[in-house]
Amino acid sequence: ADDMVVWVHPTTPNLSLVIGTDKKLGLNVYDLKGKRLQVVPDGRMNNVDLREGFMLAGKPTTIVAATNRTTRSISLYRFDPAARRLASIADGMLETGMSDPYGLCMYRSAKSGDYFVIANDSVDGKYRQWRVLDRNGKAAIELVREIAVGSQAEGCAADDELGQLYIAEEDVGLWAYSAEPSGGQSRMAVDKTEGGNLTADVEGVAIYYGENGKGYVIASNQGEDDYAVYRREAPHAFVGKFHVVANEALGIDGSSETDGLDVVSAPLGADYPAGMLVVQDGRNLMPAQRQNFKYVSWQDVMQALE
Repeated sequence: ADDMVVWVHPTTPNLSLVIGTDKKLGLNVYDLKGKRLQVVPDGRMNNVDLREGFMLAGKPTTIVAATNRTTRSISLYRFDPAARRLASIADGMLETGMSDPYGLCMYRSAKSGDYFVIANDSVDGKYRQWRVLDRNGKAAIELVREIAVGSQAEGCAADDELGQLYIAEEDVGLWAYSAEPSGGQSRMAVDKTEGGNLTADVEGVAIYYGENGKGYVIASNQGEDDYAVYRREAPHAFVGKFHVVANEALGIDGSSETDGLDVVSAPLGADYPAGMLVVQDGRNLMPAQRQNFKYVSWQDVMQALE
């Protein structure tokens, strides 16, 4: 297990789903109880993200993107809400030109309405940004930008409303870039491992959308087995850190060594009245099993951070 994205059902919150990567298999689709609904064995998928409303063959489509390390490509899927399944929509092999496609996030520009996939290479850490295109009813990608972060990175998240791209440079800290293809290399440090609130290595990043540009940016602070929270609005003030601990009543252990994470602010029923956080658990202890994903109520996070 590594990364995941939460899909929110537009009318029936308890039918929302989690799409997670299996780095040795492909993608898995889970319901809100953790039941696996679909397995997509298309290669060693590392990171995954989605966006709603991409126009494909004249129809609005929920598009899901993942880095495929087996084929060194970007895999693109349509998510069918009625069937609750993924189906490939890629126009052939969408090659990245990378030695090892690694981290990934998506962005929908409020300025142009264009959709983008942003991914990096584990070998040199360099990110590439592609515009997603409709090519005769299939989804294709067009390279529009490169970002040289400086060292090993993976986690990223793009804020569609504010036009910002967050990248976690694992041993250095969390950066904010422009998410627009014309954004260049300019960046602002949100937090650092040297003299800051983070401990190497910094991994997954996610955005909790509040109203009027407010909300939170969450980063997996893997070096401390906890999670750092920042204000979504600039200058991204540090809010605090929290751990995900064991629920002994349910027999579920806490989370540690977290790579990917995702969060949504939409209420998803009685268990998640203020939204849901999902984190990868890299060391699953109770019971001793392989890595998995943990679901957390965002209301609990806010209470812990007061």
